[in-house]
This record gives sequence, structure tokens and C-alpha cells, in this order.
Amino acid sequence: MLPIIHGVDNFPLSAATKLRGRDLSEVEVMATDLIGPRCIRSRAGRSVPDIRVSHIAVGFGHLFGVGHKLPIDVTSPPINVYQVMVPLHGQLVRTPDIVAAPGSALIYAPQDCLNTYWSEDCVALVLSISAEKLGAVARAMLPHLDLADMPIAPWMTLTEGSGRSFANALAAICQESMDPNSAFSRGVTTRSLEETLLLSLLLAQQRFAQPLPGETLRRKPKSYVARALDYIDAHHADDITLADLTGITGVSARTLQYGFMEQFGVGPISYLKRLRLRSIHDTLRKAQPGACSVGDIAARWGFYNGSNFSRLYRKTFGELPSETLGRR
Repeated sequence: MLPIIHGVDNFPLSAATKLRGRDLSEVEVMATDLIGPRCIRSRAGRSVPDIRVSHIAVGFGHLFGVGHKLPIDVTSPPINVYQVMVPLHGQLVRTPDIVAAPGSALIYAPQDCLNTYWSEDCVALVLSISAEKLGAVARAMLPHLDLADMPIAPWMTLTEGSGRSFANALAAICQESMDPNSAFSRGVTTRSLEETLLLSLLLAQQRFAQPLPGETLRRKPKSYVARALDYIDAHHADDITLADLTGITGVSARTLQYGFMEQFGVGPISYLKRLRLRSIHDTLRKAQPGACSVGDIAARWGFYNGSNFSRLYRKTFGELPSETLGRR
């Protein structure tokens, strides 16, 4: 298991195992009952899974240990919680290009749709965090922070800074919750540990709350990231692939992805999508209502699904594209 999650030596929260079996539909039912609808599909044909799920209810929501022994895809309709996924073995991939391995985490925010690939050997801790609870911690401890307006980075390192603090608090909760005589289980340190976990998550997100493309960067990017940015800026209307960017920069896809995630909290293809959204926003602000349609402008930049585009646009700019167009 990942050494930075100290004390989790075997299956996480093993004493709280709630499900062992071979039927993925049982996991769907359990997840739906506790945190909302989930669709789980195997990528392994007729291979038989070996499913194990542990679970504890905590003050901020739910904490799970999950393993399937099978490569799977997990999807959902828009969620109403924050979901943090911490791989201890294997990999988690948030479509299209955000990879979390041991030492990092994936994060989904309210109104996101889950779209996560689990590698066959993946074992992970999954936290379902109440938006109300996280908002209460933000208001109490970071009154200058407007959580509703802060973009949530979908990837977080757990090896340094506040991300490491998050990992330490998570490890303590995992260990303490399995001992009925611990101070955490007896309610003595429960609130302080859970608040430390949530505060560390918020502080880590502040670090990754990078500006949209076109705004001022907070720190100088690595040279290969800078080369990719120059290429994206010059060709962002073209059909750019990850292979194009690795060819321009001379680094591997994984190196490029992690470089972008450290700088922006998203991978290069997601960054490109942000840049295209910014171009659409600028076009709509300058357009004359009635002279063009939102759908035509979105399609010009590669967004062909109207509902998905509107959801992404509203999440990025806080309003519907039709509202931007109608203000002129």
C-alpha cells in the first residue's frame, strides 16, 4: 500500500468490510443507497471480479475502501457531493487524461458526472464529502474563500504541502476508526481530525485554483509545459492531440500530464478545452444577439453536445452561454 497513507498495510478499513462478492450490481446498489446512483461496467469480458468494499460513516459523509480485481468504468449522473478518490495500488483515470497513481488523488465536485476508469489492480480509498460540511469549514476557517466560485482541480498531489497534510489526516482517520477504544472512535478527537482533513483539502485546492487560460500565471511553468502552451496558443482552433504535444515538447505523455497538473490542476487536453471555452466566451460577449447562435459558435470550437457544453460553460463562467450572449 502507499506509504504516505501510514498504517494502511492491507485492505483499507478491512474491519469495516461490508461487501465481498463477484457481482458488480451489488456495488451499484450499495453505492446508490449510500451516496447516489453509480453505473459500473467491466472492461474484462467474461473475467470474474473479486469485489471488496469496506465502509464507515463519518461526520463529513462516507469513507470507503474499494477493490474489484477487474478493470472497470464507473459513471454517474451529476453528483451532489465532493468525491475524493485516493488510489493505494494501481491507477484511476478521469476521462480523458487525468491520471491518479499512489501519491495523488482524483477529485469530483458537485454537478460533475463521474467518468472514472479503475485499473485491474486498483485499490482505493473513496471519500464522499458533504458540500454543506465542506462549505461550513470554509466559512469558519477561511472566511475570505468563496467555495462556490472556486474552481475545483480534478487532481491533487498527496506528497507535499497541504496535500500531504490531507493524506496524514486521512491515514489517522483510517487507523483510529478501526479501534473502538481510540480517541477518534470515542468522539474525543473526531471533530478535530475531520476538520483537519477538510481544511487540508481546501488549502490544497487553493494552491491549484489556477487562472483560466489568458489570465496571469502564479508561477513560471516548466520549460516543456511552456513549449506546449506556446503550441496550444497558436493552434487551439485545430484538432490537437496528446501525441502532437508530446512530439512538440519531447517528453512522455505522463511527464507532460503531470507537468500540466502541477501548474493548472488539469491535464493538457483539459487545459485546451478551457482555452476553447474562453474563446467561446469572448465570442459570445462580442456577438450581436440574433446574428448568431450559441450552438454554431460552440460547434466551431468542437463542442457538439449542447447539454454537456452548457454544463461546462456554466461551471466555468457562472452563467449559461445564452446569458452571456443576451447581455450585449
